[in-house]
Amino acid sequence: MVSEPQGRDRPEVRRRGRSRRAYHRDMIIAVDIGNSAAKAALVEGSTVHDLGRLDTSLASTADLVDGLRVLAGKTADGPARIVAVSVVDRWTERLERAADELGLPLTVVAASHIPISTALLRPDQAGPDRLLAGWAAATLHGRPVIVIDLGTATTVDAVDADGFFLGGAILPGLGLAAAALADGTARLPQVALDLPDEAIGTDTTSALQSGVVIGHIGAVRELVARMQTHLGTPAGRADRDDLRVVVTGGHAAAPWAERAWCQPAGPELPAIADGLDPGLVLRGLGLLAEHLAARPMAGPLGRTDDGAVARMTVSGVEP
Repeated sequence: MVSEPQGRDRPEVRRRGRSRRAYHRDMIIAVDIGNSAAKAALVEGSTVHDLGRLDTSLASTADLVDGLRVLAGKTADGPARIVAVSVVDRWTERLERAADELGLPLTVVAASHIPISTALLRPDQAGPDRLLAGWAAATLHGRPVIVIDLGTATTVDAVDADGFFLGGAILPGLGLAAAALADGTARLPQVALDLPDEAIGTDTTSALQSGVVIGHIGAVRELVARMQTHLGTPAGRADRDDLRVVVTGGHAAAPWAERAWCQPAGPELPAIADGLDPGLVLRGLGLLAEHLAARPMAGPLGRTDDGAVARMTVSGVEP
């Protein structure tokens, strides 16, 4: 994560963040565990101070502990706790072991703990990462809002003007699409996920990049347009001029992301999004920690007396 790799067999670790200053005790370590990577950061409220990323396909529990220890060492007195959202059970278990080793209280967020009402048929089955991103986007960017999360899967979700999470769409992410073409065909190679200058590819690589990247942008553009129409109806009580579209997730940090999502692609292809917020889920974890700590009904964050992980049990919280 944020620790340096030791030896050839250690997974590649990418380090980003500010200086090595010691941060205040009120900092938490926010951890977002997705299908491809675990991202962790020192977060205070909605401010991310140091960020590390761990490739979960290559990493071990020891790598996770090393990365979290480096982050913890950047605080003056140690972080207050770890607050995490995870969609991968085996890595949730590894995080629990890492928290034990570091002696830090751990809160693992579930869908029912996000302070947002939903219009979903089965809200108990909603991914906590999607709900958290929707709530954080509405809090930080305003509502109504559409959140495009570019991860292993791409999700496009809508929060209406009243703060209800309406649901959205899930489609294969950029990496999955590229890998599927390479794995499922005899002669098509795996290509880098770059945005080509032209939609008409003049060789196999540029044709694949056009199909995978520009095609994906087009699919998301269509979903956003249809959701905007829904949110812009009188029943939605949303003026389209007030609606925000935010892009987050790992691919939102690509060098070409601003050009792809926030700039027009042509006279009849306006910009899709208003801005990029790659750390939206981590920022949301910081805001959620503050929100729950300020609510007596939420109960204590951290561990029970027997040392087990304390899962939050808040439900029915209105936005």
